[in-house]
Amino acid sequence: MDVLIATLALSVVAPTDFQEIDNSTEALWELVHDLREEVQELKNQDNNDAWFNEQRAIETKNLADQILRDADLRSSLQGSGSTSGWPWLASTDGKFKLKFGGQIQARWLVNEATGQEDDQGFEQRRTKLKFSGHVGNPSWQYKLTHTWARNGGSNMEDAYIAKSFDDGAWLKMGQFKGTFLRESIVSSGKQLGVERTMLDNAFTYGWVQGINYGWSNDDFKMDIQYLDGPNSANGQALGAGTDALLLRAEFKFGGANWKDFAALTSKAGGEQGLLVGIGYQSMDADGGTIEYGNAQIDKSTGWTVDATWRGDGWNVFAYGVETEGEVKATGVTQDSSGWLIQGGFLVNDHTELFAQFQEGTIDGNPTFVNGSADMSALRIGFNYWPIAGSNAVKWTTDVAWAGDSLADSNGTGASSADWTSSGNGWRADTGQNDDQFLLRTQLQLLF
Repeated sequence: MDVLIATLALSVVAPTDFQEIDNSTEALWELVHDLREEVQELKNQDNNDAWFNEQRAIETKNLADQILRDADLRSSLQGSGSTSGWPWLASTDGKFKLKFGGQIQARWLVNEATGQEDDQGFEQRRTKLKFSGHVGNPSWQYKLTHTWARNGGSNMEDAYIAKSFDDGAWLKMGQFKGTFLRESIVSSGKQLGVERTMLDNAFTYGWVQGINYGWSNDDFKMDIQYLDGPNSANGQALGAGTDALLLRAEFKFGGANWKDFAALTSKAGGEQGLLVGIGYQSMDADGGTIEYGNAQIDKSTGWTVDATWRGDGWNVFAYGVETEGEVKATGVTQDSSGWLIQGGFLVNDHTELFAQFQEGTIDGNPTFVNGSADMSALRIGFNYWPIAGSNAVKWTTDVAWAGDSLADSNGTGASSADWTSSGNGWRADTGQNDDQFLLRTQLQLLF
Protein backbone atom coordinates (compact mmCIF):
# COMPACT_ATOMS: atom_id res chain seq x y z
CA MET A 1 0.00 0.00 0.00
CA ASP A 2 2.91 2.40 0.81
CA VAL A 3 4.37 1.76 -2.61
CA LEU A 4 1.08 2.65 -4.32
CA ILE A 5 0.71 5.92 -2.31
CA ALA A 6 4.28 6.92 -3.13
CA THR A 7 3.70 6.10 -6.80
CA LEU A 8 0.49 8.13 -7.02
CA ALA A 9 2.13 11.07 -5.22
CA LEU A 10 5.01 10.97 -7.69
CA SER A 11 2.56 10.95 -10.60
CA VAL A 12 0.85 14.11 -9.28
CA VAL A 13 4.09 16.01 -8.70
CA ALA A 14 5.85 14.86 -11.87
CA PRO A 15 4.19 17.09 -14.53
CA THR A 16 4.99 20.30 -12.65
CA ASP A 17 8.52 19.19 -11.81
CA PHE A 18 9.18 18.26 -15.41
CA GLN A 19 8.16 21.73 -16.60
CA GLU A 20 10.60 23.21 -14.13
CA ILE A 21 13.46 21.09 -15.53
CA ASP A 22 12.65 21.86 -19.18
CA ASN A 23 10.04 19.08 -19.56
CA SER A 24 12.65 16.32 -19.73
CA THR A 25 11.21 13.32 -21.55
CA GLU A 26 14.11 11.20 -20.26
CA ALA A 27 12.81 11.57 -16.73
CA LEU A 28 9.34 10.55 -17.86
CA TRP A 29 10.65 7.37 -19.51
CA GLU A 30 12.51 6.43 -16.32
CA LEU A 31 9.29 6.87 -14.34
CA VAL A 32 7.37 4.68 -16.78
CA HIS A 33 10.01 1.96 -16.39
CA ASP A 34 9.70 2.09 -12.59
CA LEU A 35 5.90 1.91 -12.78
CA ARG A 36 6.02 -1.15 -15.05
CA GLU A 37 8.32 -2.88 -12.59
CA GLU A 38 5.79 -2.09 -9.85
CA VAL A 39 3.04 -3.71 -11.94
CA GLN A 40 5.07 -6.87 -12.38
CA GLU A 41 5.92 -7.01 -8.67
CA LEU A 42 2.26 -6.71 -7.74
CA LYS A 43 1.31 -9.48 -10.15
CA ASN A 44 3.91 -11.81 -8.66
CA GLN A 45 2.75 -11.34 -5.09
CA ASP A 46 0.93 -14.37 -3.65
CA ASN A 47 -1.02 -13.55 -0.53
CA ASN A 48 -4.54 -13.33 0.83
CA ASP A 49 -4.98 -9.85 -0.74
CA ALA A 50 -4.70 -11.13 -4.31
CA TRP A 51 -7.80 -9.33 -5.55
CA PHE A 52 -6.72 -6.03 -4.00
CA ASN A 53 -3.22 -6.36 -5.44
CA GLU A 54 -4.70 -7.10 -8.86
CA GLN A 55 -6.72 -3.87 -8.69
CA ARG A 56 -3.62 -1.95 -7.65
CA ALA A 57 -1.75 -3.46 -10.56
CA ILE A 58 -4.45 -2.39 -13.05
CA GLU A 59 -4.54 1.14 -11.67
CA THR A 60 -0.75 1.47 -11.72
CA LYS A 61 -0.57 0.13 -15.29
CA ASN A 62 -3.17 2.68 -16.43
CA LEU A 63 -1.15 5.40 -14.76
CA ALA A 64 1.99 4.27 -16.55
CA ASP A 65 0.20 4.30 -19.91
CA GLN A 66 -1.09 7.83 -19.24
CA ILE A 67 2.41 9.12 -18.42
CA LEU A 68 3.76 7.36 -21.52
CA ARG A 69 1.28 9.21 -23.72
CA ASP A 70 2.27 12.47 -22.01
CA ALA A 71 5.94 11.71 -22.68
CA ASP A 72 5.22 11.17 -26.38
CA LEU A 73 3.37 14.48 -26.58
CA ARG A 74 6.15 16.36 -24.82
CA SER A 75 8.73 14.73 -27.05
CA SER A 76 6.91 15.89 -30.19
CA LEU A 77 6.70 19.45 -28.84
CA GLN A 78 10.41 19.48 -28.03
CA GLY A 79 11.33 18.54 -31.56
CA SER A 80 11.72 22.27 -32.31
CA GLY A 81 13.73 22.92 -29.14
CA SER A 82 10.92 24.83 -27.42
CA THR A 83 8.53 24.47 -24.51
CA SER A 84 5.13 26.01 -24.05
CA GLY A 85 2.52 26.75 -21.44
CA TRP A 86 -0.13 29.37 -20.78
CA PRO A 87 0.57 32.16 -21.42
CA TRP A 88 4.14 31.74 -22.68
CA LEU A 89 6.53 30.12 -25.13
CA ALA A 90 10.20 29.46 -24.35
CA SER A 91 13.31 27.72 -25.62
CA THR A 92 14.49 24.66 -23.65
CA ASP A 93 17.82 26.34 -22.86
CA GLY A 94 16.05 29.31 -21.24
CA LYS A 95 17.62 31.89 -23.54
CA PHE A 96 14.37 33.04 -25.18
CA LYS A 97 10.91 33.60 -23.76
CA LEU A 98 7.68 35.16 -25.04
CA LYS A 99 4.75 35.95 -22.76
CA PHE A 100 1.48 37.13 -24.20
CA GLY A 101 -1.73 38.56 -22.81
CA GLY A 102 -4.38 41.17 -23.39
CA GLN A 103 -7.08 43.41 -22.00
CA ILE A 104 -10.67 44.16 -23.00
CA GLN A 105 -12.79 46.84 -21.34
CA ALA A 106 -16.39 47.06 -22.56
CA ARG A 107 -18.15 50.09 -21.08
CA TRP A 108 -21.54 51.79 -20.97
CA LEU A 109 -22.04 55.25 -19.49
CA VAL A 110 -24.59 58.02 -19.18
CA ASN A 111 -23.76 61.70 -18.61
CA GLU A 112 -26.28 64.29 -17.44
CA ALA A 113 -25.06 67.90 -17.61
CA THR A 114 -27.24 70.92 -16.84
CA GLY A 115 -28.11 72.88 -19.97
CA GLN A 116 -27.15 70.01 -22.32
CA GLU A 117 -28.90 66.97 -23.70
CA ASP A 118 -28.28 63.78 -21.75
CA ASP A 119 -25.72 61.58 -23.47
CA GLN A 120 -25.20 57.83 -23.18
CA GLY A 121 -23.74 54.92 -25.11
CA PHE A 122 -21.37 51.95 -25.30
CA GLU A 123 -17.67 51.90 -26.09
CA GLN A 124 -14.65 49.62 -26.14
CA ARG A 125 -12.60 51.76 -23.77
CA ARG A 126 -9.49 49.61 -24.06
CA THR A 127 -8.56 46.71 -26.33
CA LYS A 128 -4.94 45.59 -26.01
CA LEU A 129 -2.55 42.80 -26.91
CA LYS A 130 0.63 42.53 -24.85
CA PHE A 131 3.89 40.72 -25.61
CA SER A 132 6.90 40.58 -23.33
CA GLY A 133 9.82 38.33 -22.48
CA HIS A 134 13.58 38.09 -22.86
CA VAL A 135 16.11 37.45 -25.64
CA GLY A 136 19.54 35.80 -25.29
CA ASN A 137 19.25 35.58 -21.49
CA PRO A 138 16.72 36.74 -18.87
CA SER A 139 18.51 40.06 -18.32
CA TRP A 140 17.64 41.38 -21.82
CA GLN A 141 13.91 42.08 -21.74
CA TYR A 142 11.30 43.64 -23.99
CA LYS A 143 7.64 44.63 -24.00
CA LEU A 144 5.16 45.51 -26.76
CA THR A 145 1.60 46.66 -26.11
CA HIS A 146 -0.60 47.25 -29.14
CA THR A 147 -3.93 49.00 -28.71
CA TRP A 148 -7.06 49.57 -30.77
CA ALA A 149 -8.65 52.99 -30.29
CA ARG A 150 -12.37 53.61 -29.88
CA ASN A 151 -12.50 55.28 -33.31
CA GLY A 152 -11.16 52.13 -34.98
CA GLY A 153 -7.52 53.20 -35.28
CA SER A 154 -4.59 51.41 -33.72
CA ASN A 155 -1.55 52.54 -31.79
CA MET A 156 1.39 51.43 -29.66
CA GLU A 157 1.74 51.96 -25.91
CA ASP A 158 4.76 50.01 -24.62
CA ALA A 159 7.62 49.42 -27.05
CA TYR A 160 10.90 49.17 -25.17
CA ILE A 161 14.11 47.22 -24.58
CA ALA A 162 15.34 46.80 -21.02
CA LYS A 163 18.48 45.48 -19.38
CA SER A 164 18.35 44.30 -15.77
CA PHE A 165 21.43 44.06 -13.54
CA ASP A 166 22.29 41.82 -10.61
CA ASP A 167 22.26 44.67 -8.08
CA GLY A 168 18.52 45.37 -8.63
CA ALA A 169 19.05 48.12 -11.21
CA TRP A 170 17.62 48.33 -14.73
CA LEU A 171 18.02 50.47 -17.85
CA LYS A 172 15.15 50.89 -20.28
CA MET A 173 14.93 52.68 -23.63
CA GLY A 174 12.01 53.17 -25.98
CA GLN A 175 8.37 53.93 -25.26
CA PHE A 176 6.86 53.38 -21.81
CA LYS A 177 4.75 55.04 -19.12
CA GLY A 178 5.97 58.21 -17.42
CA THR A 179 6.43 57.58 -13.69
CA PHE A 180 5.05 60.82 -12.20
CA LEU A 181 1.51 60.29 -10.81
CA ARG A 182 1.01 57.00 -8.97
CA GLU A 183 -2.59 56.88 -10.20
CA SER A 184 -1.23 56.79 -13.75
CA ILE A 185 1.54 54.30 -12.93
CA VAL A 186 -0.96 51.67 -11.73
CA SER A 187 -2.39 49.71 -14.67
CA SER A 188 -5.82 50.62 -16.05
CA GLY A 189 -6.79 47.01 -15.28
CA LYS A 190 -6.07 47.44 -11.55
CA GLN A 191 -7.77 50.75 -10.75
CA LEU A 192 -10.34 51.07 -7.97
CA GLY A 193 -12.99 52.77 -10.16
CA VAL A 194 -14.07 52.39 -13.76
CA GLU A 195 -11.62 55.07 -14.96
CA ARG A 196 -8.83 57.30 -13.68
CA THR A 197 -9.75 60.73 -12.35
CA MET A 198 -9.96 64.26 -13.77
CA LEU A 199 -6.77 65.04 -11.83
CA ASP A 200 -4.97 62.34 -13.77
CA ASN A 201 -6.31 63.76 -17.03
CA ALA A 202 -4.70 67.13 -16.27
CA PHE A 203 -1.39 66.08 -14.69
CA THR A 204 -0.44 62.67 -16.12
CA TYR A 205 2.64 62.20 -18.28
CA GLY A 206 0.97 59.27 -20.00
CA TRP A 207 2.97 57.25 -22.52
CA VAL A 208 6.35 58.78 -23.31
CA GLN A 209 9.53 58.17 -25.30
CA GLY A 210 12.94 58.28 -23.71
CA ILE A 211 15.35 56.46 -21.42
CA ASN A 212 14.76 55.19 -17.89
CA TYR A 213 17.22 54.18 -15.16
CA GLY A 214 15.83 52.54 -12.05
CA TRP A 215 16.87 50.64 -8.95
CA SER A 216 14.98 48.78 -6.23
CA ASN A 217 15.36 46.51 -3.25
CA ASP A 218 12.85 45.05 -0.79
CA ASP A 219 11.80 48.42 0.65
CA PHE A 220 12.91 51.19 -1.74
CA LYS A 221 12.49 51.98 -5.42
CA MET A 222 13.67 54.88 -7.58
CA ASP A 223 13.12 55.96 -11.19
CA ILE A 224 14.94 58.55 -13.30
CA GLN A 225 13.48 59.25 -16.76
CA TYR A 226 14.77 61.58 -19.49
CA LEU A 227 11.96 62.07 -22.02
CA ASP A 228 10.54 63.93 -25.00
CA GLY A 229 7.88 65.44 -22.74
CA PRO A 230 4.42 64.48 -21.48
CA ASN A 231 2.21 62.36 -23.75
CA SER A 232 4.99 62.04 -26.34
CA ALA A 233 4.20 58.48 -27.48
CA ASN A 234 4.64 57.50 -31.14
CA GLY A 235 6.44 60.74 -32.03
CA GLN A 236 9.59 61.38 -34.05
CA ALA A 237 13.00 62.65 -32.97
CA LEU A 238 13.30 65.66 -35.27
CA GLY A 239 10.89 68.44 -34.45
CA ALA A 240 10.03 67.08 -30.99
CA GLY A 241 11.64 70.06 -29.32
CA THR A 242 10.64 69.08 -25.77
CA ASP A 243 12.90 67.82 -22.99
CA ALA A 244 11.55 66.48 -19.71
CA LEU A 245 12.99 64.95 -16.56
CA LEU A 246 11.01 62.77 -14.14
CA LEU A 247 12.32 61.70 -10.73
CA ARG A 248 10.40 59.37 -8.45
CA ALA A 249 11.17 57.55 -5.19
CA GLU A 250 8.99 55.06 -3.31
CA PHE A 251 9.40 53.84 0.27
CA LYS A 252 7.66 50.64 1.42
CA PHE A 253 6.83 49.72 5.02
CA GLY A 254 5.16 46.65 6.53
CA GLY A 255 4.56 43.13 5.26
CA ALA A 256 2.93 43.90 1.89
CA ASN A 257 5.21 43.32 -1.11
CA TRP A 258 5.70 45.33 -4.32
CA LYS A 259 3.20 43.12 -6.16
CA ASP A 260 0.50 43.93 -3.60
CA PHE A 261 0.97 47.64 -4.31
CA ALA A 262 0.61 47.12 -8.07
CA ALA A 263 -3.19 47.35 -7.62
CA LEU A 264 -5.46 49.98 -6.05
CA THR A 265 -8.15 47.39 -5.26
CA SER A 266 -8.45 45.31 -2.10
CA LYS A 267 -7.09 41.79 -1.65
CA ALA A 268 -8.43 39.13 0.71
CA GLY A 269 -5.74 37.82 3.03
CA GLY A 270 -3.29 40.55 2.04
CA GLU A 271 -0.50 41.67 4.33
CA GLN A 272 -0.71 45.15 5.82
CA GLY A 273 1.70 47.72 4.41
CA LEU A 274 2.29 51.38 3.57
CA LEU A 275 3.78 52.82 0.38
CA VAL A 276 4.88 56.48 0.25
CA GLY A 277 5.85 58.02 -3.08
CA ILE A 278 7.45 61.35 -4.06
CA GLY A 279 7.69 62.58 -7.64
CA TYR A 280 9.17 65.59 -9.46
CA GLN A 281 8.79 66.72 -13.07
CA SER A 282 10.52 69.37 -15.16
CA MET A 283 9.65 70.12 -18.79
CA ASP A 284 11.06 72.57 -21.36
CA ALA A 285 9.61 72.87 -24.88
CA ASP A 286 11.34 74.74 -27.73
CA GLY A 287 8.88 74.02 -30.52
CA GLY A 288 5.94 76.04 -29.15
CA THR A 289 3.57 75.77 -26.22
CA ILE A 290 1.84 72.56 -25.16
CA GLU A 291 -1.06 71.86 -22.82
CA TYR A 292 -0.02 70.37 -19.51
CA GLY A 293 -1.10 70.91 -15.90
CA ASN A 294 -4.12 73.02 -16.88
CA ALA A 295 -1.86 75.51 -18.67
CA GLN A 296 -0.77 76.31 -22.24
CA ILE A 297 2.94 76.77 -21.65
CA ASP A 298 6.42 75.81 -22.84
CA LYS A 299 8.05 75.33 -19.42
CA SER A 300 6.80 73.51 -16.33
CA THR A 301 7.92 72.14 -12.99
CA GLY A 302 5.86 70.17 -10.50
CA TRP A 303 5.73 67.71 -7.63
CA THR A 304 3.47 65.00 -6.27
CA VAL A 305 3.27 63.12 -2.97
CA ASP A 306 1.16 59.97 -2.48
CA ALA A 307 0.45 57.34 0.15
CA THR A 308 -1.10 53.89 -0.24
CA TRP A 309 -2.14 51.95 2.87
CA ARG A 310 -3.60 48.47 2.51
CA GLY A 311 -4.27 45.31 4.45
CA ASP A 312 -6.48 42.23 4.59
CA GLY A 313 -9.45 43.17 2.37
CA TRP A 314 -9.14 46.98 2.52
CA ASN A 315 -7.22 49.86 0.94
CA VAL A 316 -6.74 53.64 1.29
CA PHE A 317 -5.02 55.83 -1.30
CA ALA A 318 -4.37 59.60 -1.35
CA TYR A 319 -2.18 62.01 -3.23
CA GLY A 320 -1.56 65.69 -3.91
CA VAL A 321 -0.07 67.31 -7.01
CA GLU A 322 0.97 70.83 -8.00
CA THR A 323 2.58 72.26 -11.13
CA GLU A 324 3.78 75.70 -12.23
CA GLY A 325 3.75 76.48 -15.94
CA GLU A 326 5.37 79.39 -17.75
CA VAL A 327 5.32 80.96 -21.21
CA LYS A 328 9.01 81.76 -21.67
CA ALA A 329 8.50 84.51 -24.24
CA THR A 330 6.24 86.59 -21.99
CA GLY A 331 7.05 85.34 -18.50
CA VAL A 332 3.35 84.64 -17.83
CA THR A 333 2.92 81.80 -15.31
CA GLN A 334 0.05 79.54 -14.38
CA ASP A 335 -0.11 77.29 -11.30
CA SER A 336 -2.55 74.43 -10.79
CA SER A 337 -3.02 71.86 -8.04
CA GLY A 338 -5.28 69.11 -6.75
CA TRP A 339 -5.73 66.29 -4.28
CA LEU A 340 -7.59 62.99 -4.01
CA ILE A 341 -8.55 60.46 -1.36
CA GLN A 342 -10.22 57.09 -1.93
CA GLY A 343 -10.75 53.79 -0.16
CA GLY A 344 -12.34 50.40 -0.59
CA PHE A 345 -13.12 47.25 1.39
CA LEU A 346 -14.27 43.72 0.60
CA VAL A 347 -17.72 42.80 1.87
CA ASN A 348 -17.18 39.19 0.74
CA ASP A 349 -14.76 37.21 -1.44
CA HIS A 350 -16.36 38.58 -4.63
CA THR A 351 -17.45 42.16 -3.90
CA GLU A 352 -15.67 45.39 -2.98
CA LEU A 353 -17.34 48.72 -2.14
CA PHE A 354 -15.44 51.98 -2.63
CA ALA A 355 -15.68 55.77 -2.40
CA GLN A 356 -13.54 58.59 -3.78
CA PHE A 357 -13.32 62.38 -3.60
CA GLN A 358 -11.15 64.58 -5.83
CA GLU A 359 -10.64 68.33 -5.94
CA GLY A 360 -8.56 70.60 -8.15
CA THR A 361 -8.07 74.27 -8.90
CA ILE A 362 -6.39 76.53 -11.44
CA ASP A 363 -4.78 79.25 -9.35
CA GLY A 364 -5.12 82.98 -9.90
CA ASN A 365 -8.86 82.91 -10.58
CA PRO A 366 -8.68 82.77 -14.39
CA THR A 367 -12.01 83.13 -16.15
CA PHE A 368 -13.48 80.85 -18.80
CA VAL A 369 -16.32 81.38 -21.26
CA ASN A 370 -17.63 77.98 -20.15
CA GLY A 371 -16.89 76.47 -16.76
CA SER A 372 -14.88 77.64 -13.78
CA ALA A 373 -11.33 77.36 -12.48
CA ASP A 374 -12.36 74.77 -9.88
CA MET A 375 -13.12 71.07 -10.05
CA SER A 376 -14.54 68.69 -7.44
CA ALA A 377 -16.25 65.31 -7.74
CA LEU A 378 -17.56 62.59 -5.42
CA ARG A 379 -17.71 58.97 -6.60
CA ILE A 380 -19.05 55.75 -5.07
CA GLY A 381 -19.21 52.28 -6.59
CA PHE A 382 -18.40 48.59 -6.43
CA ASN A 383 -16.16 45.95 -7.97
CA TYR A 384 -17.39 42.41 -8.49
CA TRP A 385 -15.09 39.48 -9.35
CA PRO A 386 -17.05 36.40 -10.59
CA ILE A 387 -13.97 34.27 -9.85
CA ALA A 388 -12.99 34.95 -6.25
CA GLY A 389 -9.33 35.85 -5.85
CA SER A 390 -8.78 36.39 -9.58
CA ASN A 391 -8.62 39.73 -11.42
CA ALA A 392 -9.12 38.05 -14.81
CA VAL A 393 -12.80 39.06 -14.97
CA LYS A 394 -14.05 42.16 -13.16
CA TRP A 395 -17.31 44.11 -13.29
CA THR A 396 -17.08 47.68 -12.02
CA THR A 397 -19.86 50.24 -11.64
CA ASP A 398 -19.61 53.73 -10.20
CA VAL A 399 -21.73 56.87 -9.98
CA ALA A 400 -20.22 60.35 -9.62
CA TRP A 401 -21.33 63.92 -9.12
CA ALA A 402 -19.33 67.07 -9.93
CA GLY A 403 -20.42 70.11 -7.95
CA ASP A 404 -18.30 72.73 -9.73
CA SER A 405 -18.79 73.96 -13.29
CA LEU A 406 -16.22 72.03 -15.38
CA ALA A 407 -14.09 73.91 -17.93
CA ASP A 408 -12.17 72.42 -20.85
CA SER A 409 -10.67 75.29 -22.86
CA ASN A 410 -8.27 78.23 -22.77
CA GLY A 411 -9.04 80.94 -20.24
CA THR A 412 -7.40 84.19 -19.32
CA GLY A 413 -3.60 84.31 -19.11
CA ALA A 414 -1.90 80.96 -19.74
CA SER A 415 -4.72 78.89 -18.22
CA SER A 416 -6.03 75.92 -20.19
CA ALA A 417 -8.41 73.69 -18.24
CA ASP A 418 -7.98 69.99 -18.98
CA TRP A 419 -10.25 68.21 -16.49
CA THR A 420 -12.66 66.52 -18.91
CA SER A 421 -12.24 64.08 -21.80
CA SER A 422 -14.15 61.45 -23.73
CA GLY A 423 -11.98 58.89 -21.97
CA ASN A 424 -13.13 59.71 -18.44
CA GLY A 425 -16.76 60.44 -19.40
CA TRP A 426 -16.96 64.00 -18.06
CA ARG A 427 -18.09 66.88 -20.34
CA ALA A 428 -17.29 70.58 -20.35
CA ASP A 429 -20.21 72.49 -18.85
CA THR A 430 -21.92 75.35 -20.71
CA GLY A 431 -21.78 78.81 -19.20
CA GLN A 432 -21.45 78.47 -15.44
CA ASN A 433 -23.80 75.49 -15.10
CA ASP A 434 -22.77 72.88 -12.55
CA ASP A 435 -24.09 69.67 -10.93
CA GLN A 436 -22.95 67.19 -13.57
CA PHE A 437 -23.86 63.51 -13.05
CA LEU A 438 -22.00 60.48 -14.44
CA LEU A 439 -22.86 56.77 -14.30
CA ARG A 440 -20.43 54.19 -15.70
CA THR A 441 -20.43 50.41 -15.76
CA GLN A 442 -17.69 48.26 -17.25
CA LEU A 443 -16.88 44.61 -17.80
CA GLN A 444 -13.16 43.86 -17.96
CA LEU A 445 -11.31 40.75 -19.14
CA LEU A 446 -7.57 40.21 -18.68
CA PHE A 447 -5.85 37.24 -20.28
